[in-house]
Amino acid sequence: MLNLLLFPLLLVQGPQDSLSLDAALARAEARRGQPRAAAAAVAAARAGVRVAGTIPNPLGSYSYTEDLPRQHVSLEQSLDWLLTRGADRAAARSGMRRAEADSAQAAADLAAEVRTAFYGVIAARELERLTREQRLLADSLAILGRERLARGDIAELERDQLVLEATRAAQRESRAREAAGVAWARLARSIGWDTGAPAPRLVGALDDGLADAPSARPMDGDLSALPRLAAVVADSAAATERAHRAARAQVPLPSVLLGADWDDPGNQDRFLAVLGISLPLPIWHHGSGTSEVAKSEALQAGASLTEARLETARLLTETDTRLRESRGRAVAARDSLLPVARRIRSRATVAYRLGETGLVPLLEALRAERDVTAEAVDDLLAYQEARAGWQQALGNAQ
Repeated sequence: MLNLLLFPLLLVQGPQDSLSLDAALARAEARRGQPRAAAAAVAAARAGVRVAGTIPNPLGSYSYTEDLPRQHVSLEQSLDWLLTRGADRAAARSGMRRAEADSAQAAADLAAEVRTAFYGVIAARELERLTREQRLLADSLAILGRERLARGDIAELERDQLVLEATRAAQRESRAREAAGVAWARLARSIGWDTGAPAPRLVGALDDGLADAPSARPMDGDLSALPRLAAVVADSAAATERAHRAARAQVPLPSVLLGADWDDPGNQDRFLAVLGISLPLPIWHHGSGTSEVAKSEALQAGASLTEARLETARLLTETDTRLRESRGRAVAARDSLLPVARRIRSRATVAYRLGETGLVPLLEALRAERDVTAEAVDDLLAYQEARAGWQQALGNAQ
């Protein structure tokens, strides 16, 4: 459901303001078409329940003949709905549960899309920032190399290696800027951001939620409450009710006829009542074919439900595994890999500036930090994507 506390903020904040994940989710729900389409599908399914519960209208007729009495009126009401109305309504209610489950899953899918895009932008911008820092450092080292060459302290080869490293750092920064722009375009589409409006500052970090303990498998027994599986359960129930309906429809029920005749010159003051019934005669078919088709469809729906239960259990196991393992790698990347790589590079840079070490240890430290930085950003982003996938598997849109 739309966060009513956040929605007014969307109306007043300018495009230059910061954007939090909650605000992005609220904006997506307000501006994307999926929530409205899902709500319309639920409304249609609820209307279908009312339609399934309606009693068929009677058939009225009037005729005029030359024979006496000349005028005739009748009202015919079929009674076959007495046996099928309950099954029709039960199938329609299952259809409504299917629509509600689809709506919940659609909201969860949209939320997962926004979460993934949101942290994708944060990761791309973080990598852009880090590559900018690495480029500035490489530029300063290239300048230092030229100065040392001018003093005769180093050979041209060492100067060229530093210039090459600075050029490669600039190339990496360009690729990072490009990736950040592409990531923002994806997020802008996900939340319906105004075309041409400046990109906001995102309020969030790649290690959001990293302090939380890995989630345990929920609902190890019955998983039918999950929207993804609830939709298939509803389909199976609807198919079963349709099979019941087809079986009951084989029983012939009569139609009741009520009417009156009048306009007889010999009997001016009286109406002649007409009462009758009509009964379908199962001569050409008994409806068994329709019933068998409905039974087969119910069996197919039941088999699909069995497969859906297995697939849902697999999905939960997979997403839970990804969440726990990616969390461990993200913690190691944030708390161990990045700090160590930065310390090594910092010490190697200071030592080279002071002339205490050669070029090879410095280049190795620079490249190690570059590789570790990219891996760490990837690991932190993988954790956020795993969180989004876990929430999506649970049908959680918050």
